[in-house]
Amino acid sequence: MKKNERREHKRFKVLSGVFALNTKFGQVDDISLGGISFRYIDRQPCSTAPEERGFLFGDDDLCLDNIPITTVSDEIVSGGVATESTTVRRRSVRFGPLTITQRNMLEHFIWVNTSAEASISSAR
Repeated sequence: MKKNERREHKRFKVLSGVFALNTKFGQVDDISLGGISFRYIDRQPCSTAPEERGFLFGDDDLCLDNIPITTVSDEIVSGGVATESTTVRRRSVRFGPLTITQRNMLEHFIWVNTSAEASISSAR
């Protein structure tokens, strides 16, 4: 039996050295025009704000700032490092409404920081 795909946008694996910055920051695992997922070290409780603002940094100091996001999931990574004071977690967020400029910058960010060169136009 085939499982239905809920995602609206194609996801791309991100190359190393790309980070998401929010109330937490860490290495981005994958990205789409609809959101991102990233791993981070949790040293204190996570914000419970329903909507926050996020920042993405990539190669050549490419930065997207003030992106509206909503957390979809935030889970402990199995096999991740855990001590009394820190835990490795994976957080998935959905982007809120983006301006045309933010959308264009996000498309460029995906093109530069993933292996999506040929696929980005088909993801629209």
